Amino acid sequence: MMSNTILMLITNLGAGGAQRVYYNHALEFCRHYQIEEVVFDDKEDDRLYNSGLPLRSLNIKAAANPLEKLTYFFKRATALDKIIKTQNASLVISHMDGANWVNALASKKVKKILVVHGTVLHDKAQTGWKNYLRKKVLIPYLYNMADLTVAVSEGIQYELKEFCGVKKVVSIPNFFDIDEITAKSNQPLPDSLNDIFNSYPVLVTSGRFHIQKNQSALLKLFAKLKEVNPVVKLFLLGDGELRKSLIDQAKELGLKTYAVWDGTVVNEKYDVYFMGYLENPFAYLKKSTLFLFPSGWEGFPMALCEAMISGVVVLTADCPTGPRQILAPGTYDHQYNLKEAEYTNAGVLLPMADKNNFEAQWISAIQNLLNNEHLRINMAKNARHLMQAYDKKKIIGQWLDIINQVLNGVEQ
Repeated sequence: MMSNTILMLITNLGAGGAQRVYYNHALEFCRHYQIEEVVFDDKEDDRLYNSGLPLRSLNIKAAANPLEKLTYFFKRATALDKIIKTQNASLVISHMDGANWVNALASKKVKKILVVHGTVLHDKAQTGWKNYLRKKVLIPYLYNMADLTVAVSEGIQYELKEFCGVKKVVSIPNFFDIDEITAKSNQPLPDSLNDIFNSYPVLVTSGRFHIQKNQSALLKLFAKLKEVNPVVKLFLLGDGELRKSLIDQAKELGLKTYAVWDGTVVNEKYDVYFMGYLENPFAYLKKSTLFLFPSGWEGFPMALCEAMISGVVVLTADCPTGPRQILAPGTYDHQYNLKEAEYTNAGVLLPMADKNNFEAQWISAIQNLLNNEHLRINMAKNARHLMQAYDKKKIIGQWLDIINQVLNGVEQ
C-alpha cells in the first residue's frame, strides 16, 4: 500500500525566496499528505520559516573544501535514505541545487521531484569550473535520475531542456495568497511616515541586499534622477550582506540617508530610506508611487509579483527569468538583450544594469510615469488582473495534479 508521507528536503530554512516557497508549499501540501521537512543540519540552520511540521535533519554540517563537498553529497544521500526508510516515505520533493543533487542520489525506491528556483545559465554568483561542472555534468546527469523536475518559470524550463538536456521538466510558477496580500496592503503605515508618502513621489524596491538585486546600480541611478527631480524619495525594504556597503555608497553619492538600524528618528529630510525587513511590506508597496526592480537575474520573482498585487506600478529589468513571463505573457526573448523601455499594459520592462543605456532608459521611464497618473492607474489595475493567474488555489491545484501523477507513475 502506498504511503501518504512526503518528505520535503531543502538545504536550510533561512532567509531566501526558495525557503519562503518551500514553507508555503509545506503549509498547503500538509492539507493533503503527511508532510515532514528535512534540512541538511538543524544545528547550523538559522530557521526563519517555521511551519510547525515535523523537522528532521541529515545532521551533516557544511563542507569546508571541494573534496569534502563531494563526499558529503553521498553522506547526505545515505542519511536521507535512512529517513525515507524509517518514515516509509513515498515521495521526496527537494528545493535548490544542493538538496536536488542529494535527492537524486538517494534511494531509487522512492519517487523524486526536484524544484529549480533560479536561472541556470545566467546566475553571476556561479562562476568558473564549479559552474561548468554544475551545468554540464551535475544537472544533466542527476536531474534525469528524478521522476520530474519542476522549474518555477518558463525561462528556467527552457534552459533545463535546451541547454542542460533535462528530459522530464515542467513549469509551475510560484503562487500568492492574493486576498491576504491585498488585506495587508490596505493597512495603515506608521504615523511617522504618512507625511512622506502623502507629500512626495516615493520609489520603492524590496529584496535581499545582494549583487543579484543590483541595489548599487539603483542608488547610482537614483542620484542621477535627483538631479532632474529633486523631491523624489527612495525606500529600500530588506537587508543582507551588502547593507553597510550600500549605506556607505548612498552617503558617498551625496544622498541624505536614513537607516533603521541607527535608531534615529525617521522624517522627510532624507532622500534614501533603508527600512530593513518589515512584518508588512505590502502597506509600503501600496502607498508608493513606483516599484523599481533592477535585478540581474531571477527565478520567478516574488517581490515583483507582490508589488503588482499590492497595487503599485512596476518597472523591472528584463532579466532572466520571470519578469517578461509575468508582464508580457507569451512573449519570449531568451537573449535578455532589451535595449529600450518596453511598455506593457501592466508595467514596464527595461534594460538590465549592464547595458550602456541603463540609466537613461530607466530615468526616462520613471519620469514619464511620475508625470502620468492616468497611465499609472491603468497599469496598476491591469497588473492586479494579471496576478489572478498566480492565485494560490490555481497553482496548488497544478501541484497536486503533478504529485498524484508522479506517485501513480504517470509519465510527463
